[in-house]
Amino acid sequence: MSVLVLFIASGYVLWQQWPTMLMESIKWQRDINGQLSDLLYDAQQNITAAYSLAGLSFLYGIFHSLGPGHGKMIVTTYLATNPAKIKASLIMTVVSAFLQAVVAITLVSILLVFFKSSMRQVNDAADQFISYSFMAMLLLGVIVIYRSLKQAWQLKTAQLHHHDHGDNCGCGHKHFANADEINQATSLREYIVIIFSIGIRPCTGAILVLLFANMVGLYWLGVISAILMAVGTALTTSAIALLTLSGKKIVSRYLATNDRQRTMTSIILKLFGGVLLVLLGLLLLNGHSYGMSPVL
Repeated sequence: MSVLVLFIASGYVLWQQWPTMLMESIKWQRDINGQLSDLLYDAQQNITAAYSLAGLSFLYGIFHSLGPGHGKMIVTTYLATNPAKIKASLIMTVVSAFLQAVVAITLVSILLVFFKSSMRQVNDAADQFISYSFMAMLLLGVIVIYRSLKQAWQLKTAQLHHHDHGDNCGCGHKHFANADEINQATSLREYIVIIFSIGIRPCTGAILVLLFANMVGLYWLGVISAILMAVGTALTTSAIALLTLSGKKIVSRYLATNDRQRTMTSIILKLFGGVLLVLLGLLLLNGHSYGMSPVL
């Protein structure tokens, strides 16, 4: 009950502060984007500015990923409500971060080199990819809901079988699956959908710095900057994943006392996480996206 009250209170505070957090995040990103463009112009004459750009790009990746974003929503919601191992979670966050950079570099390179696109056209294409990421988030929620309902049915069937035979029926079969066994099917498919839903959305900071770099004839420096942003993002999202898993482990100690309770709690949390992902996906899809910038 205490955990539930704390969760509700935290959600209420976050709901109240969300508009302020979002506006501050937009303002901060606008300022740092201006600094990145200034450093790119300076790098034409002074190599020292290139080192400063590299450092600022790395810091941008770290602090940008601390702000509001659908990637953090997916990672925290999924890891908090689904069985996950530390190694697999870290691989998932790192690959997702670098996929964002790869998508940004590929998208901008193709549009600039082959189609000679304008900044507005690049923005429109990025906006389309953002919509794809929200659709993938919605798909992930549906998959999680389906799997949780399937596991609930398996648990019910196992319990009925258990009641029919009893603990020592001598038939040689195990009639109850514990939490680890019933959740061991947390599959590669779910991780792939998570990576796709996060990574398919190109990093807006990377797109902007690539466009600025192209304007000043230093596109290679923009590519390096985008990769360093991914490194910073990977560090932050991995830390968020570790904190989520640690908090989940602490809370789980107080939610159940036996295998049956742990299994049921796990299924309920998984179902809740799937519903939340679907709701967030619908909310983001129905909200107006500005792509890289509301100006473009």
